[in-house]
Amino acid sequence: ILSMSEFGFTKVGYANNRVTEVSADAVLASPAILERLNKFAKSAQVLAPKSDDFLYFTIIFLKSAEASLIDEEGNLKKLASGDRAWGYFDDKYAWHGNVRPHRNNNGDIFPESELKMAARKWIGMPLCVDHKSESVDGIRGIILDTYYDEKHKQVVGLCALDKVTYPNLARKVQTGVVRYGSMGTAVSTSICSDCGNRATTPSEYCLHVTSRSAYGEVNIGLSPMEYSLVVQPAEPGARLLQCIASI
Repeated sequence: ILSMSEFGFTKVGYANNRVTEVSADAVLASPAILERLNKFAKSAQVLAPKSDDFLYFTIIFLKSAEASLIDEEGNLKKLASGDRAWGYFDDKYAWHGNVRPHRNNNGDIFPESELKMAARKWIGMPLCVDHKSESVDGIRGIILDTYYDEKHKQVVGLCALDKVTYPNLARKVQTGVVRYGSMGTAVSTSICSDCGNRATTPSEYCLHVTSRSAYGEVNIGLSPMEYSLVVQPAEPGARLLQCIASI
């Protein structure tokens, strides 16, 4: 989903077409990162006098283009030919490899190098529902911490949801009724994966992008804005990992 902002395009990971499902087995993250986020939440519960007012949970924000190279356990994929999967972006963000880069259901592609620079910028941003971040009424909590998960090629975050003001939403998250997430970020430049055309405004889009015939859009220059709980995520792997109980 696309709109304009002072930074260029605004991309959100809410699906605007048919959702590709992912099995529960594919929703994995680095144990070291999850333990780090868990410890952060536990310390917040001790130090913050109102910590019991929040539900803490970890969730996958989005996956990088390079996630297409690895299997569910974070190891390099082995193709039917017997070759190991490989792929990389050159200095013009053109992809080279024997597998295509990972894209979400909206056709958005996020290079690992960009996510590594942007991951920590989500810290302190609002937790919303369905990207309703234009006013304080749409905010349901806050993003406390984020990391780039090298092994699984994804951004993983720790969120705090206001369960006193929004008890029904908190209950749905705890019971798994609401289990998907969707990132929101401004993007300075969109690059067509097919022809390499660079666009900073919709008027600069090439025919591949406007006709939706391109494999995807490579997004660079990210300025994270928020993270939302949604029903239909554009990123199939953007799923709840763990709710962290009070101590």
